[in-house]
Amino acid sequence: MSTEEPFDFGFTAVNEDELGSILGPSEPEVESASAEEIRGMQEKLDLILQINSTCEGANEVKDQYDQLLRAKMNEIESVVMPLLQNLKKNAEKDYLYWPGAQRVTQCDLQMQKLTNITRG
Repeated sequence: MSTEEPFDFGFTAVNEDELGSILGPSEPEVESASAEEIRGMQEKLDLILQINSTCEGANEVKDQYDQLLRAKMNEIESVVMPLLQNLKKNAEKDYLYWPGAQRVTQCDLQMQKLTNITRG
């Protein structure tokens, strides 16, 4: 048994008053930007706006991917749900009768359907 204390990430919760006493008084620094710095920021903003305008195409691709994913999930559901529904039938009976050869065949078939959906 270890006597080490659990790792606590090294932080401590404090309220605003305690934080002020830890950090001490500070005044915000105000910097003025030169014309060159402002031009540089403007160029970066323009680039961000340009990149953002191309996101429309990315959103269309994402929408197509989401549709494909929903279709795949529906296919998976159609393979799994019959088993679960059949297991729920006749809840008053405590035993299931599922002969071995039939069980193996049916499981193999459903497993193949699932791998076709997920890997195909």
